[in-house]
Amino acid sequence: MIKKHYFSSVIRRLEQAIQSPVGERGFKILLYGWRVKHHLPVYLFYGRDYMTDQEIHSFSDYAGYDLAKDTD
Repeated sequence: MIKKHYFSSVIRRLEQAIQSPVGERGFKILLYGWRVKHHLPVYLFYGRDYMTDQEIHSFSDYAGYDLAKDTD
């Protein structure tokens, strides 16, 4: 079974990490930059609102914060 990291959770974790509001728009901009850097297709997230484990770890490296787990 694929572990899913929903965008809403990733946004919340990112906001906690940088202690600043990011929102969905800011997240989508960061996601776009990550996707372009890694030459991933435009349609990668069409119809889904989550990342797989492999995607979240790569995205975390790009963002500079561990977004794969909660910091509660």
